[in-house]
Amino acid sequence: MNLIKVTCACFSPGGSTRKVVNAIGKAFADYPVSKIDLTSWENRQKEYSFHENELLIIGVPSYGGRVPAPVREALTRFKGLNTPVVLVGTYGNVKLGDVLMELRTDLFRNGFIPVAAGSFICQHTYLADLGRGRPDGEDMEVLQKFGAKLRERLRLLVTYASEPLDLPGSYPYTFPEMGELPFKVETSDDCFYCMLCIGVCPMKAINETNPKEINHSACIRCGACISICPAQAKSFTDGPFFGLQENYLRQYCENRQEPWYVIG
Repeated sequence: MNLIKVTCACFSPGGSTRKVVNAIGKAFADYPVSKIDLTSWENRQKEYSFHENELLIIGVPSYGGRVPAPVREALTRFKGLNTPVVLVGTYGNVKLGDVLMELRTDLFRNGFIPVAAGSFICQHTYLADLGRGRPDGEDMEVLQKFGAKLRERLRLLVTYASEPLDLPGSYPYTFPEMGELPFKVETSDDCFYCMLCIGVCPMKAINETNPKEINHSACIRCGACISICPAQAKSFTDGPFFGLQENYLRQYCENRQEPWYVIG
């Protein structure tokens, strides 16, 4: 096929999913490549249109086995015209869930044709021992191979495959939408009002004039504000958060999950 443009889109509060998507996109570095940061609230409100000779590479992290709610809402404004799309799901060494199946369902409905998909491991938001440092060197080698094979497949592609990609997950979805978690983001007196957290919050959940005031119903516990805080003044509520770490997540630390991909 005769590609004229590649777009890399991702929701990545911690930056790891962005790293994965950009690594795939490097295979198309000699094409015009644009990027859409869906972590930005403003970007998620925009309308996006794609044609059949463009390629969309889209990546999202698994939130409880599903596509994050703000991304699902944003994807209603993505419109394709038989546009090839690469589906990328990332997860913290626990479970990918129905993410790829959900991406395929929503984007196919809006005029996109899935031509490839992959799942890749990133360091977990709530327990650093899960997938620590990932995507690492081995992961980046797999991503490079994926990108190279994808580019070659698209070069040879004349018509889209009539059979859908064989993806992990289920439809109807096995995993329910992730509700509000029992722990919250708290701010200590170490906060000196640098306001950096306000700029990185994907949900505009932090008061624009007082970073100590957080709308916990809007907050999705992505950890972006915690990571950027120079005073380490923000953290998750101790009790419920440590319970999640020790009683559920730590059991997944022993086994290293490996990346996976398929090209149609």
